[in-house]
Amino acid sequence: MLTTKLTALLSFLSLPLSISSHPTNKPPHEQSHASPSWSLVNPLPPNTPLTLHLALTQPNLHSAPTLLHALSDPSSPTYGQHWTAQQVAEYFAPSDEAFTSVKEWLVSEGVSRENIKKGRKGGWVTVDITAAEAEKVLGAEYGLWERKGDGKRVVRCERYWVPEGLEGIVEMVLPGVGFDTALEAEGGEREESAKGVVKRETEGEKGKGFRALGKKPGKKDGLGDCSELITPACLRALYDIPEPKAFSGLDNTLGIVEFAPQSYAQPDLDLFFSTYTSHLPNGTAPTLAAIDGGYLSSDTTVNTRGESNLDLSYAMALALPTANITLYQVGDSVVWNPATNNNFLDAIDAAYCTTDGGDDKDWDAIYPHDNPSNDPSIYTGKPMCGTFEATKVISVSYGSNEDARPARYRERECNEYLKLGLMGVTVVFSSGDSGVAGLRSQCVEEDGSYTPVGADYGRFNPMFPGTCPYITSVGGTALPPSSVPGKIPEVASTSFGSGGGFSNIFPLPSYQASAIASYFASHEPSYNSSRYNNTQLVRGYPDIALNSENYATAVNGEWMAFSGTSASAPTFAAMIALVNAERLKVGKGSVGFVNPVLYEHPEAFQDVVEGTNPGCGTEGFRAVEGWDPVTGLGAPNFERLRDVFLALP
Repeated sequence: MLTTKLTALLSFLSLPLSISSHPTNKPPHEQSHASPSWSLVNPLPPNTPLTLHLALTQPNLHSAPTLLHALSDPSSPTYGQHWTAQQVAEYFAPSDEAFTSVKEWLVSEGVSRENIKKGRKGGWVTVDITAAEAEKVLGAEYGLWERKGDGKRVVRCERYWVPEGLEGIVEMVLPGVGFDTALEAEGGEREESAKGVVKRETEGEKGKGFRALGKKPGKKDGLGDCSELITPACLRALYDIPEPKAFSGLDNTLGIVEFAPQSYAQPDLDLFFSTYTSHLPNGTAPTLAAIDGGYLSSDTTVNTRGESNLDLSYAMALALPTANITLYQVGDSVVWNPATNNNFLDAIDAAYCTTDGGDDKDWDAIYPHDNPSNDPSIYTGKPMCGTFEATKVISVSYGSNEDARPARYRERECNEYLKLGLMGVTVVFSSGDSGVAGLRSQCVEEDGSYTPVGADYGRFNPMFPGTCPYITSVGGTALPPSSVPGKIPEVASTSFGSGGGFSNIFPLPSYQASAIASYFASHEPSYNSSRYNNTQLVRGYPDIALNSENYATAVNGEWMAFSGTSASAPTFAAMIALVNAERLKVGKGSVGFVNPVLYEHPEAFQDVVEGTNPGCGTEGFRAVEGWDPVTGLGAPNFERLRDVFLALP
């Protein structure tokens, strides 16, 4: 997947490796270093049952970036000729021979044939085994490890082996070598619910700022207060977004992804629509795609209502009825482990699923859950694998620190977004709300652990999936005080640091090469490699930015103002849905992966040249002329963007 030059670079950037204390003559296929955040509690007793998941390498992945570029480069003769989901599945499906080779290896090591199962669509091999058998097969030593701070325990090894002939077939093994870095506790990470179910706040939820509004929001179409309170009318004025209109017979779709316990409240949507729209009557709701027990919570707190109400209010106000809105509601009321982006991907790609759903029981939710109390909010059905189709545009406002999972794990997820691009799907992610720091404003210590919350030192901590080169990462901007849309240019978000920086895993995509080279040639930051990956050979993010401050949102019948890139992402996703409608109306297809077109046409953006995204005791990066790791290419203008895409095949 990576060139020789980049492979050497990424090896240099990786954490120190650790060899097992018990020598083995089997060279490691993959090994890792457990940071000081983790300590070994005890080796697993030999008879401990384990379920191993062996991810089979997907063939043709080496050619996938080139294929995607051929469909999304505006100068390509095959631009827009997207594949069907079936074509994508067949092209990347591991062969029957690959499964047979792995099975025969396992059997030769003493594993019973009856305990080896082929996963859905052949993407995984599942093995029911004991710890002693697993250690013999993999040349590994499995133990129970504990993370300091929260006491979380996981089963891991520090190295494992596969035969030389299978190194290109077995991509990774779970549970394997990955140790996520400890998050500094913030107000306590665990709580006991009244039902006795262990719950945790979702790791990936963005920590937006919000404040109660002391007065009733202003007029539906008023623009005088946009620097203090954003409304749909403000966004239309800022970015020349037209009023939506219905186009009959168009298969135009927009999906919003939410994770339990976040869910919207219909009365709040009704209050928002009656206040800020004239075309959406009470009861207007998204189409619900309930994934793995996805449910609408009866809780009314801002922590469970705010995100979903915000995302849906603006996506629906800006895009309905031009596009049909689907809500991918993921996860039941058991949120330890919480549902993740991987659980969502499982539901739209059966080949990504393991045989029991999820991808790693310590990182992703595994379904079904036990339900002795017959609680209807707890999911007891089969894990959802390939159950739902992907909409033409997907907006997600959840992510995590790039280094919180092993590189192989991140690459496998990132490749799912590449596949969606091949299918003509635009995937939009918010870039984060902690500037150059990671979740909870934590940076990275020299030993690989995280600093305390808000520490004024450490290495910059990039956010994923923002660093994946196959999604569009959206940062945040703001209107200067007392300004009116269109009169004064926007600046980088001021009430929080818009997420941005450079990956430590993913190489520089070709569509971004010129922009990155120009940035470093004219505005190279003063930080050295101890702060961030300054090689100029890796993916930079965000790609673009939109207003992200003080979005008027109804929560439990009251009005609040929300700030964060979680607001920017669905706004841009709605704009792309409107562009798709214009193309579909004249017989063209959806725009799919948009980044190559965006970077080819910087004239479609209002450049943002003021502001920073601070973190780790620094001002972070600066917004400058051209692309920058604060606001990307700048703020899009809908009319210019529409004209660019309409001119393409």
